Parts: sequence; C-alpha cells; structure tokens
Amino acid sequence: MNNQYEHRSTNYETLKCIWMASQVIEYKLCDNQFDCENCTFDKVMRNLLDEKETQNTDIANITNTISNKLQSIKYDNKIIYLKNNLIAKEICNDTFYLGINPILISFLDSVSSLSVSECRKNILTDQKVIQILGDWGSVSLSSPMNFMIYDLLDFPIETLLEFQWVAIFGAVNQEVSKRRLCQDEWQTMHKKALNTIEEIKSHVPQVGTTMMDGGTQIKHLHQLVGKKRYINILNSICT
Repeated sequence: MNNQYEHRSTNYETLKCIWMASQVIEYKLCDNQFDCENCTFDKVMRNLLDEKETQNTDIANITNTISNKLQSIKYDNKIIYLKNNLIAKEICNDTFYLGINPILISFLDSVSSLSVSECRKNILTDQKVIQILGDWGSVSLSSPMNFMIYDLLDFPIETLLEFQWVAIFGAVNQEVSKRRLCQDEWQTMHKKALNTIEEIKSHVPQVGTTMMDGGTQIKHLHQLVGKKRYINILNSICT
C-alpha cells in the first residue's frame, strides 16, 4: 500500500509545471509534455514577469530621477532663498524676480496649471501668492513678506521644470534681505529633501506584494506614494 502512495507521489512530482516547481504559482500540472517553448501558459507567465520587471524599473527610475535632480542642485549666492518654497533674484533696487525653489521643482510632476496673484496688488505676509495644480491636487505657496507683483512672466506650463521664475515683484531691499535664508539653512533644507526621497526609495515594496500590480502604470511620484502623502511632501520640503 505504501508503495502505491509513493508511486502516486512520484508521478505527481514529475507532472508539476516548472512554474509550480519553482513556487511561482501554487498549482499547475503540465499538460503539454513539458514543451515549454510551445506552451501558451508559459508564454503568459513570462509576459507577466516581464511586465513586473518593467514596472520595478519604472518605479526605480522615478525615485532615482528625483534624487539625481536634487544632487545636481547647488547653493547659488545670486539667488535669495526664502521660506515657503520661494526664491528671489535682484533685478535692480527694490525689484526682483520671483520664483519657485528648485528643490520643490524636483518633486513636481503632472503639473497642469500655475497661477500667480494678480499684478499691482499688495501681497501681505502669509498670503497665498502662487498656486500649483496637478493630477494629484494642489499646493499653495504663501509670501514670507509684504510685496507687490509688478508683472507675470509668460511661459508654457511644460517649461516650469526648467524655468523657475514666474513673476517680477517689488519690495524694500532690507525687507527681502531679512527674510533671506542663510547657506546653513539651505543645506538643512536640501538634506531634508534628499532624506525624503531616500526614505521613499527604501520603503517601496517589490511588485508582486502590493496593489501596485496591474492597473495604471506608475509613472509619477504621486502615484507611487499616494496623493495625500505627495502633497504633504511638497508642503514640508522647504518650510
């Protein structure tokens, strides 16, 4: 009797599909005489693995691209770094370019529109001056001081990631200087951004263990971490 069970067990083992034998799937007996090259099931499984490998590569590319952008950003003495993700650059006495911190720009994806407060209107401290909208929602950048927008710089939204200046504003030089972040503060801000992306990279699950399998292909950071966390990241980077 034992020999009969052993014989059946041996037959069962020899009939296991290679995908079952390698523990990729739970159960599948070969019905194609182990002719994997001409097996439809084998082709389907290999295509699935190729897709997962591609998605793993895409996810790595998302975080690596941001990390590389951040590492390429250097402190620039000609730029006035301000709180709330804003930067300025002097044009002439009491007149400046207004822009978005390159550190924040490194994290931005799928931006659909950007709006700046209307011209010739006084902007007060902590008042919203720039709003950025994307597939993920929106973030607002508030002013760290009182100033007035003189003019808006016209540019296609697609170039935002390359062109950081969005407007020209007027403010008293001494007031702008008082709000300027020192180099040590900038370095702390930069390090915080790098740590954020490294933390994301270290906690990305492998495809095959989460709901990231299938569905919409992950192309952007907000898809990877979720919209709520993505907005929290944007709001916390340069504050």
